[in-house]
Amino acid sequence: MKNKVISILFISILIAVALLNLISPAVAVSLAERRSLKQFEDLDWTNLESGEFVEAFEETVLDQFVGREFFRKLKSVVEYNMMHKTDNNGYLIQGDHIFKLEYLLNEDNVKYLNEYISDIYLEHLQDSNVYLSIIPDKNYFLGDSILKLDYQLLEKLLLQDMDFLNYIDIKPSLSLEDYYSTDPHWKQEKLVSVVEALSQAMDFEASSGSYKVKDYSSFFGAYYGQVATNMNPDSLKYLYNEYIANALVFNYEDTDQREVYAESKLNGFDAYEVFLSGATPLIIIENALDTTDRELIIFGDSFSSSLAPLLIESYDSITIVDLRYMPKDLLDKYVDFKGKDVLFLYSTLLINNASVLK
Repeated sequence: MKNKVISILFISILIAVALLNLISPAVAVSLAERRSLKQFEDLDWTNLESGEFVEAFEETVLDQFVGREFFRKLKSVVEYNMMHKTDNNGYLIQGDHIFKLEYLLNEDNVKYLNEYISDIYLEHLQDSNVYLSIIPDKNYFLGDSILKLDYQLLEKLLLQDMDFLNYIDIKPSLSLEDYYSTDPHWKQEKLVSVVEALSQAMDFEASSGSYKVKDYSSFFGAYYGQVATNMNPDSLKYLYNEYIANALVFNYEDTDQREVYAESKLNGFDAYEVFLSGATPLIIIENALDTTDRELIIFGDSFSSSLAPLLIESYDSITIVDLRYMPKDLLDKYVDFKGKDVLFLYSTLLINNASVLK
């Protein structure tokens, strides 16, 4: 009798969950994961015959399952606190930081970036002062007991046959505390030592370092939603001085942007996009106070957007090119290289996945 009651209860729960899934409205986005969720597709003979409908249906059911966020958090609690696993879906929590575990070095991608930069040099930069810096990901600062990239090999492969550029090692200027706890990016207010290292190597006058600070204290970074666990938010600080406040920004994708900090982004999917509106193919920042006649071009990724404002005082203009969104074949059309310093500034996260460059 007891087994019969349990069976009936179990079946009833399954039926109730199935009904709830049928009548619940579809959810468009997951704010925690910062992505659009799969939606149910219309059934037709073509996608049914090809198997695409079944595959898409399975993915959509997982995305639209009732209580999905609750079950994600429950899984995280069980794996971290009860099973004492060191990671959850490839994410590690150690101390106050979340790390994305990436330890297999993709040598082909590193070599690809080496050739990619060399092609740009031969095509555009033979009369320019060219520099390169590598931004280590947070895993670089983990102990040796945790698997991580072979940073020495990465550096060796990337710099091979690159005698035409000056390598600036900024790793000694950084520590784990210079990165957000819930996000892969570095903190802008911690980059003064990085700017000093760049200024010494590139021979420009660094900022005086006198800034006013604005603070957004509820920053949940990209890693927070992936581990589905409760952690304190980061404090996202962005710096102002007279040069940043008066700078003019020309964003070739967002023509409405005219200021360095897009504060409307603080309430969006990713508050880190406050820095120059986030990822975009091409941005030019003009120093309206005209303190120098030097100009800089940065080939970079999302890390560049928080560093560039701290260089405004040192350059008359700064052009930031994100080659994830702009094919290098179009550089001639949009970028004037003559007489400008050029800095390739890439994180190891991008270097290890350099095939995304167009």
